[in-house]
Amino acid sequence: MSAQNPKSTVLDVRSLRTTFHTDRGPLTAVDGVSFQVHRGEILGLVGESGCGKSVTSMSIMRLYDEKYTASISGEVLLEGRNILHIPYRQMQRERGKSMAMIFQDALSSLNPVLRISEQIMEPLRIHRHMGREEARQEAIRMLGLVGIPSPQERIDCYPHELSGGQRQRVMIAIALSCQPKLLIADEPTTALDVTIQAQILDLILELNEKMDMGVILITHDLAVVAQVCHRVAVMYLGQIVEEADVEDLFDHPSHPYTRGLLQSIPHLDGGHRGELHQIEGTVPLLHQIPEGCRFAPRCPLATDRCRQGTVPLQDLGGGHMVRCLCPQEGGL
Repeated sequence: MSAQNPKSTVLDVRSLRTTFHTDRGPLTAVDGVSFQVHRGEILGLVGESGCGKSVTSMSIMRLYDEKYTASISGEVLLEGRNILHIPYRQMQRERGKSMAMIFQDALSSLNPVLRISEQIMEPLRIHRHMGREEARQEAIRMLGLVGIPSPQERIDCYPHELSGGQRQRVMIAIALSCQPKLLIADEPTTALDVTIQAQILDLILELNEKMDMGVILITHDLAVVAQVCHRVAVMYLGQIVEEADVEDLFDHPSHPYTRGLLQSIPHLDGGHRGELHQIEGTVPLLHQIPEGCRFAPRCPLATDRCRQGTVPLQDLGGGHMVRCLCPQEGGL
């Protein structure tokens, strides 16, 4: 992997901050998030629901109404260009062409009244300027690439005529149709059974290698991260609390939250790590963010020092970053 080569950096997120305008006042859902994604690399973005994973991805894609709904600041460098500063109309041209996104529920993301041919051909005609017949042939090729059987016949189906796994493959085909440099997959296997989940993950891994693109895989499932990701960033309440290579993070988790997530994974061998762990409490609401370390109210190791001031990310070496005053050492 070329993580050390600056020229290979597809996405460089620096101090991303997303604040929503609400009846309670401004609420910050993403607070100072920074990370990079390189060509041929899959970055796993993990954490419980409500930790800011999807808000981060939607902010990168600039899918929020920036006039009335949310304010986004920081830098999002797509191959060196800060796309937070480009005009919104130009940003619309970037989506689908330079960067693309796969959403959680394919059935609600696809237009139910349009055949899938029209939905795959649309970005091809807009961004790659193909004629109708050329776009149709390319759409058939893309369906074959993502593993849809008999793509010449399936291309004229409506979304409801396909299975859940096939609909998700159609979503992947649409996302990859214009050969983006960055793909964001937001829990792309949530609504699928275990067998189809494995097939979709294998497909994303295979296409990532073939197309040499950067991928952000958003998930709450660390077992999925271990299977397909190269690096992982753990989010909690709008901040990254730990980031490392997958092997390093699984072998040497340093933040109590990361350790809690890993201990919560069931094992087929009957749980050789002992009783299944449960992290006490829940993720606080955005108007109830605690002072100091945001995980302190749920952390069994928290001290008074943890509840005061800000807790910066520190480098443990080898690119292993952790936001903790007393990071833990060793395996679980």
